[in-house]
This record gives sequence, C-alpha cells and structure tokens, in this order.
Amino acid sequence: MVITILGSGTSHGVPVIACSCKVCKSKDPRDKRSRSSAFIENDFEGKTWRVLIDVGPDFRSQALAANVKALDMILLTHGHADHLHGLDDIRIFSHTKVPHAKSKESKNIRAMPIYANPSTIEVVKNHFDYIFMKTQVGGGKPLVSLRDALALVPKAPLKVGGMEIISIPMKHGRLDTTGYLISVTGKDGVKRSAAYLTDCSRIDAASINLINKNSGILVHAVIDGLRKEKHSTHFCFKEALAVAEKIKPLHTWTTHMTHDLSHKDIIKYFDEILPEFPGLKKIVADGGSVLPAHDGLKLEI
Repeated sequence: MVITILGSGTSHGVPVIACSCKVCKSKDPRDKRSRSSAFIENDFEGKTWRVLIDVGPDFRSQALAANVKALDMILLTHGHADHLHGLDDIRIFSHTKVPHAKSKESKNIRAMPIYANPSTIEVVKNHFDYIFMKTQVGGGKPLVSLRDALALVPKAPLKVGGMEIISIPMKHGRLDTTGYLISVTGKDGVKRSAAYLTDCSRIDAASINLINKNSGILVHAVIDGLRKEKHSTHFCFKEALAVAEKIKPLHTWTTHMTHDLSHKDIIKYFDEILPEFPGLKKIVADGGSVLPAHDGLKLEI
C-alpha cells in the first residue's frame, strides 16, 4: 500500500493569496502546501485499487501532479470547503474511467462510493444539490453513492482491494469529523496500518483505543498539526505529538499546516520539543521519525 499526500496545507493553502512572507515566497517545493488530501493505492489480486481521502478545491491540480488515473472510492473527513469543494472534478472517475466495473456499454457503471459521517453527508447534499436532482442530459455531473462512514467499525470494516478501513470519530471544535485507519495484512500474516487524522482538536479515549486495538503495527500516522500556537479547532504541533505519543506510530507526520513556519523550521522545532515526548523520542532513536508531511510525499506500508 502506498499513500501519497496530495496536499498538506491549511484552508488558505500555501502560498497564501496576497502574502509576501518568507514561507509564501520560499523556493523549497516542500513549502508549497495545497489543501489537505491523501491518495491511497494498493495492489491486490492483480489489480490496483485507489482510494481518495478528501476532495478539496485543489483536487484537479493535485490529481494531474500525482498522475491519478482512476479512483474507486472517496473517504471524507468533513464538509468544510477545503476538503470537499473539488467534488465536481471527480466526474471523470465516476463515468469514463471507473476501475473494476463493467463497461459503459453494459449500462452497469456503478456510482462512486463516498463515505462520510451523517453531518457531512448533509453538507454534500446541500452544497452539491444538483448532483441529486433529475436534470437534463448533458452538462455532466458526478455519479455518486453516499454512505455512512460511522458504520465502518471493527466488527464491520470496509473491505476493499485487500484493505480494511474503519472510521475514527474526532472533534474539530464542535464539529464531528472522521479520521480513518487503513490496514493491510502482509504475506507474513502481520497487520500493518496507517492512520489519517486531520482537522481535529480532540480525539477522545475511545477513538484512541480504536486505533491501538485495531492497527496491528501502526506504520504511519498523519495528524492535524496547524502551527506552534494553540488553535480552537485544530491541534497545534505539540497536541499532534501528544496524540502520536498515545498511538505510537513508527512514523508521525503533521499535515494541514499554515505558512507560519517553513518545512525546515518545523523539523527544527520538532527536534527541540521531542524530549517532551519520551515515547516518540525512543521510536525515533530506534529508526522511526517525527516530521512534517509535504505535498507529493509517498508513505509505503
């Protein structure tokens, strides 16, 4: 399984419009942070299966940059614009380039499954009401099937393309958001996982336990880490690392980052604060890592 970080930036993206700060003017490609999203690929029984997490306003350019050729389903974390408003651009994947489906001529093209919590499903229906209306032929619109992500529990995970996916309930201020634990079992019989946990300011003990009890070996955790300073609806860097200390991934990555610090400066900051997190410090000493993610980063399991 390979996870590509399509975007690692906050809702403004980096560079920020009309900003001339050092980070926004940086020549380091790792400082170009489009809106947060991830793309998962897994080879299984001779086929490649592809899952997208969030479809923000940068999705078209992200898909072109990452050479995304097909898409099997979408997992949504929540309904904010920076995670949803590229939805219309999946039209190509819900019609002419649908993998693992019968030919268009058979008239059995399936709708693109989109998993989201109930409040997010309502946002999709309201913001993209034309998708669900009976309209004239022509113009085009995505063909989608909305499904409840909260039904993806350990006893009934989503099983697709050799992957098992369960939802992780979180809080983004007062808003309910959904993280995802994606697992594969290797030829050695060992279960390995990645957790994608963006746009959150609180992850309750029950959700931490969900991750710890169902991840097997947690290879990667991608965690919301907005900036150094605290924020009302996002983890700051220290809060993100505090979550990592509880779930103990081999590799911790922060995402949804602002333009406050450059990629290199975030790395320096993590080195400075790592002694505050002895569990993570030991993991790093044993070959793990605690780093900021960046657009185009590929994580392998």
